[in-house]
Amino acid sequence: MLPSRLRLIIGVVLCALATTGAAGTEPQPVSSPDFEAPSLTDERETLRLSALKGQVVLLNFWASWCYPCRYEMPHFQSLYDRFHERGLEVVAVAAYDKLDDARAFQERYKFTFKLLFDNDKSAVEAFDVETVPQTFLIGRDGLLIPVPDPRTGKSQFIVNDPTLWELPEIPEFLEQVLSSRQTGIN
Repeated sequence: MLPSRLRLIIGVVLCALATTGAAGTEPQPVSSPDFEAPSLTDERETLRLSALKGQVVLLNFWASWCYPCRYEMPHFQSLYDRFHERGLEVVAVAAYDKLDDARAFQERYKFTFKLLFDNDKSAVEAFDVETVPQTFLIGRDGLLIPVPDPRTGKSQFIVNDPTLWELPEIPEFLEQVLSSRQTGIN
């Protein structure tokens, strides 16, 4: 049985997603769940997601065995390099993976953004992640922000398409979000 808070969040997200395609409507932001997970590079360090409030967070769930995950990770590094000094944090959570495999992946590619390991499944449970990759955008105020797909004209809270991050419109969208004091939704 899911905790009532998680059922509520899922219900709100599903309702918002159901209205995504309606004419003239955009899904409305909802509060981001919170979790704490150890760093993949130093397991003595942990990160609580809520500690990043005030930053824009690109939160990705991935696994070393997942080809689409491997495809999108360099795009996250590029976005991090471009926007980190403006307030973008990229947090990639290894989920449904083995610790040794996730560490080997990090050692091979040397990503410089935050990599966590979901050792107790608290992160995947908080965000109800059943498959990888899944990516969420969280505004400075802790609200989930729907991400537009310029190919379809629709916005979504959960991004499962690794090719979205390579589109030229995504940096423009992140520029708008980073310029906003709140959620980045105009």
